[in-house]
Amino acid sequence: MALDGITTELLTRELNTTLSGGRIDKIFMPDKHTVILHIRANGSVKKLLISISPSSSRINITDSTRENPMMPPSFCMLLRKYLGGSRIVAVKNPGYERIVEIVVSTTDELHDVKEMRLVAELMGRYSNLILINQSGKIIDSAIHVDCSVNRVREVMPARIYDYPPRQNKLIPDVALRLLEENKLPVIDEEMGRPISKALLGSIMGLAPNIARLICTVANVDERQPANKLSDSDINNIITTSLSFMRSITDSRYTPAVYFSEDDLPCDYSPFELVGFHHKVSTETISQSIDLYYEKKEHNIDLENKKQRLTAIINTALNHAVRKAEIHRKDYDEGLMADEYKKCGDLILGNSYMINSKSEKITVVDYYEDPPKNITISINPSLNISDNAQEYYKKFRKAKRKFEMSEKYIKDDNLAIEYFRTLKVAASACSCDDDIAALMQEIKDLSSDKKDTKKNSNKNNQGNPNATVGIAKSGNKSSRALREAAKKANMKQKESSRKNEKPLPVRRYESSDGHVILCGRNNIQNDELTFKTADRKDWWFHVKGLPGTHVILKTKPNEDMPSDSSILEAAQTAAFFSRDIMIEEHNSIEGSRAGEIKAEIDYCPVSHVKKIPGARPGMVIYEGYYSIIVNAIEPH
Repeated sequence: MALDGITTELLTRELNTTLSGGRIDKIFMPDKHTVILHIRANGSVKKLLISISPSSSRINITDSTRENPMMPPSFCMLLRKYLGGSRIVAVKNPGYERIVEIVVSTTDELHDVKEMRLVAELMGRYSNLILINQSGKIIDSAIHVDCSVNRVREVMPARIYDYPPRQNKLIPDVALRLLEENKLPVIDEEMGRPISKALLGSIMGLAPNIARLICTVANVDERQPANKLSDSDINNIITTSLSFMRSITDSRYTPAVYFSEDDLPCDYSPFELVGFHHKVSTETISQSIDLYYEKKEHNIDLENKKQRLTAIINTALNHAVRKAEIHRKDYDEGLMADEYKKCGDLILGNSYMINSKSEKITVVDYYEDPPKNITISINPSLNISDNAQEYYKKFRKAKRKFEMSEKYIKDDNLAIEYFRTLKVAASACSCDDDIAALMQEIKDLSSDKKDTKKNSNKNNQGNPNATVGIAKSGNKSSRALREAAKKANMKQKESSRKNEKPLPVRRYESSDGHVILCGRNNIQNDELTFKTADRKDWWFHVKGLPGTHVILKTKPNEDMPSDSSILEAAQTAAFFSRDIMIEEHNSIEGSRAGEIKAEIDYCPVSHVKKIPGARPGMVIYEGYYSIIVNAIEPH
C-alpha cells in the first residue's frame, strides 16, 4: 500500500511528538533509496527510516538493522556534513500532502544558528529526498529532476524549492465544516461520478479504500453517481463522513496491519478496514508501517531464496534429464548390436558372390526361416573382409553402449526422482529454516561427490602428477602450501558445521491430540522415518510422486489412530506435495482446474524399507492403505 495524505498527516503528528528536540547522531544509507537517521530523543536512540523506493516509499521509526556499504554514497556524506549533530525543531506536513518535512537547527563554521529542512516526498515513483537551506534553495537531492524530465518543476542543486502542484480538493478541515453544515463534501466537478470516486476526487489525502469503506459503512452503493443519491443516502454519507473527519482532526484512530488467510500482509491503515482474514493492532502508525514492510520484505526475500534454490535444482534436474536422453539413445543404438553382427556374418558368408565395387549388396539371410534376400550397405573403397570388420566394430561398440547405458539409465532415473523430491521440498519451504535445511542437503550432496572423487584418486604411486607441488630442493612449493591451507580451511568449516545444531522437523498436532511430524528435506525424511519414528507409528506419503514423509505418532497401547488424525495427517502430506501434484495434473491432456485431489498411501513405519544404495528419502513400502484427500495447510 502507498501512503495517502491523511495517513501521512497523522504519521507526521506522531513523529513530531516523538522526535522533536532530538539530536541526529548518525546517518546511514544502506541503498540508493533508503536513508536511516539515528536520533537521540527522550533518553533513547530511535532509528528513523526514510525510503523513496518506488514500490515502498515511506517514513517510520524502525528497530530493524540493515547492512551498510563500505563506502557511503555521496548524498549520505552530504547529509552527514549538514545534518550531523543537528537538533530536530519540528516534523511537519504541508496540508495533507504525501510530504514530510523534518526541520532541523544547526550551527555553521561561524557558530551561527541556521535552520534547514529535509523534505521527504513520498509519492510512489516520483518520490524524492531533498535537503533545503535556510533561504529555501535546494542543497542537493537523492534524485535529480532536470528540465528534460519535468519542465514544470526542477529539483536540482541551487534551485528554489517549490512544492508539487496542489490539487483542487478540499482539505479535511474544510470538508468537516461542510459536513457540520449538513452538506455533502463533493466539489461540483465530481458530482457526476460514482460516490466513492467523487469523495476520492474531492477530499485531499483520502485513500481509495477509505472512500469505499465510507460507502460500505453508510450502506450506500459506491457505484451510484453523487448527483443521483437519495436524501437518505446523502444523510448516511454525511453522518459516516462526519464521524470519520472528526476522528482525523481529533487524532482518534486504531492503527493495524491486515493479513490474508495465508498470513500475507495485505494492507495497513490507521482506521478499521473490513474484508480481511485477521489483523494485528499496533500502538502507532509508525509501528504498523514497520510491521507491514517487515513482513512484506521477509516474504519477498523468502520467495527470492526459493526461486534461487529452485533454479539450482532445475539446472541439476535438466542436466540429469539430458543425460538420461543420451543414455536412452545409446541404449536404442545398443539394441542394434545383433543386427550389426548379423550383417558382418552375412557379408563373410556370401563373400564369394559379392561385387565389392557397389555401395549396396543383396545377400541371402540364412538366419531367417525360410531364408530371404536382404540388402546391406557397404563401403566400395574397402574389400569384403574390411567391410565385415566395420560391422563387427559397430557390433562391439553397440554392445558396450547397451551394457553401460542400461546401468546408467537406472542411475539417471534415480537421480531424476531425487531431484524431483528436492524440487518438492523447495516448493514447500515456508520459512528460512526450511531453506537452510534444503541448502545444507545440497551442500552435503556436493561434498559427498568431492569425497568420492578424492577417494578415487588415492593410491596413485607411480603417477608422475603425485609429485606436483614439490620443488627441486625437495621443499614444498607455494602451490602446495596454498593447497594445504585450503584443505585446513575446509576441515575447519566441516568441524564447525558438525557443531551446528540440526534444524528440527516440522511438528503439528491433530485435533484429537496426535503428534504429526514432517521432514523439511530428504535427509530429515530419512531420519524421521528410520530413526525418530517408532515401528508402530504410521507413515504417510503421496502415491507415486515425490513428496514429504509424514509421521503420525501413535499413543501408548494404540494400534490404529483415530480416523480424524489419519485424515489430518494425509491432508498434511498432500499439502507439502501440492506443487508436484499441480505440475503432474497440468501435464495430463484434458485436465481441468478444480479437479486436483491427492491419493495418499499410509502404513505402519515397520512396512517402510530403505532402497539399498539410493539417495536419501527414497524408500519402498508394502501393506499400505490409501485415502483421497484435499491439500490443507496444517496448523
